[in-house]
Amino acid sequence: MVSISKRERNAKRYIESLLEDYPHYDEYVEQRRFELQHPYVEPDDNVGGGRSSSSTPYQERWIVTLDEDKRLNALRQEHTAIRTCFEEAPEEVQTICEELYFKPSRLRNAHTISDLVMQGKVLVSRADGYRKWNEFIFDVAKELHLPI
Repeated sequence: MVSISKRERNAKRYIESLLEDYPHYDEYVEQRRFELQHPYVEPDDNVGGGRSSSSTPYQERWIVTLDEDKRLNALRQEHTAIRTCFEEAPEEVQTICEELYFKPSRLRNAHTISDLVMQGKVLVSRADGYRKWNEFIFDVAKELHLPI
């Protein structure tokens, strides 16, 4: 039996959480763009004070922020990595992703790869299903430069 380090286990859990969020990518991007476009402005308590020294036009600040935003860039990178690996993955792995991660939890009939094999949705042995799944997780981790 192969021993899995805590770091590898955490990376695997992180990737699985990204897979569950994958169908909502567009919503997250739009939400973040809205947050950047409409930033929270602290109310000015300096009543009667001088003018602001900021002279950069709002549009320039927004465009620069949009290109440099770490959270938005991370969302793009995660989405691209998952999409690339998903498209290159075998059909069995795509079925596992769709059934266990992309479907809303209330619509899932299976909770593990073993369940999918027993239901005949994944047409490989249980061991092959887990082996292919672990290869997929490794590929996504490699794309995201995660230690696994």
